[in-house]
Amino acid sequence: MMCAEVRERIAPWLSGEIDQDDRRLFEEHLGACAACASDAERARRALDLLATDDVPDPGPVYWSSFGGRLRERIAAARRRRRWLGLTAAIAAATIVVAGLALLQTRRGPAPGRAAGGGADGAATTPSVRALTVEQAEAHLREALQRGVAEGQDPREIDTILDDIAPADALEGTGRVGDLSPEEDRRLSDGLLDPRS
Repeated sequence: MMCAEVRERIAPWLSGEIDQDDRRLFEEHLGACAACASDAERARRALDLLATDDVPDPGPVYWSSFGGRLRERIAAARRRRRWLGLTAAIAAATIVVAGLALLQTRRGPAPGRAAGGGADGAATTPSVRALTVEQAEAHLREALQRGVAEGQDPREIDTILDDIAPADALEGTGRVGDLSPEEDRRLSDGLLDPRS
C-alpha cells in the first residue's frame, strides 16, 4: 500500500470498516512508515477526544459573563493592533526625519546664507537648522503625541509630518520640479556624491 492510500483509509480503519486483507496490508504499512503511523495515531487521539462525554457544563455564571469577556478580548486585540500600527508609523517617520536631518547637514547652508553672505556682509542664520537624530526623534515623538492627544489618527503620518517639516521647505519652491536647472543639478550632485 502507498502512503496516499493509507491516509485515505485511516478513518475506515479506526471504525473497523475495512476487510481483513486490507487491514493486514494497512497495518504492515503503519509498521514500516513512521509518518503514516503518526497520522493514524493523531486521528485515533482526535476521535477519542470527540467521543468523551465528560465535558462539564460551566454553569450560568460563566454564560452570564461570556459576552462581556468576549468584548473585552476583542477590544484588547484591537488595542494591540493599534499600537502595532502606531509603532510602525513612528519608526517610519523617525527614519524619514533622520534622513532629512542628515541630508540637511550634508547640504550645508543655502546659497546667499553662508557666513558673511548677507546683503550687508553680516552672517545670516539659515532658515532650517540641522537637528541631530535624537532631536529629530524627540521632535517627531512630541508631534505624534500631540496629534494623538488632539484626536488625530496616528496612521495619517503625512499630516503630522507636515507640522514638523512643511512640504514647501525648499527655499520658496512648492515642488522639486520648480527648482531651476542649476538648483536641481546641485541637489542631485549633493545626493549622489559618494564623499558626502
